[in-house]
Amino acid sequence: MQPVVVYDGDCGICEASGRWIIAHIPAVDVVSHHQYGLTHIGAVWYVTDTGRLEGAVAVSAILQLANSRVYRAIGVVIGLPGVRLIAGLVYALVARNRRHISRLLGMNACGLPPR
Repeated sequence: MQPVVVYDGDCGICEASGRWIIAHIPAVDVVSHHQYGLTHIGAVWYVTDTGRLEGAVAVSAILQLANSRVYRAIGVVIGLPGVRLIAGLVYALVARNRRHISRLLGMNACGLPPR
């Protein structure tokens, strides 16, 4: 199974992040929570044969698959113990306020283009 990134299909930030992943990380499939069969999702999921990661830990794992060394390095740094704690707090803050942030940035939820 190719790894799958599941994002909130009702969130502008999540939609933009999904488009970025499609463009920079071809090693994963990207689907909305609707396409994955969920009614809601609180954080990005990274799903593999061995399990599921969520939130900042998922972001770290996803970035480590990027084509760019810079993005892979950022993923490694996010996964470091002290940084992972801070990244988790920042992720939780953004996730709780993602709809408000999306509106402030003028983002609307819209479907991702097919891969």
